[in-house]
Amino acid sequence: MAITSADAQALKNALSAQDKTWHVFTFNTPQEAVDFVNLPPAQGAGEAVFDRAPDGTVDTYYFL
Repeated sequence: MAITSADAQALKNALSAQDKTWHVFTFNTPQEAVDFVNLPPAQGAGEAVFDRAPDGTVDTYYFL
């Protein structure tokens, strides 16, 4: 099940206060995935990877 943009933003805010580790979310669209990694604090070069699944969802691996 894909995460909503609102839930992803809340989780990103909570995670940014911790030590940096890799995480993964599944989004319904590529644009939602891109919007997520650009939320403050935005991911830098090499800190996000996208993988589009056959069902159209996008797995987003990010370092935060």
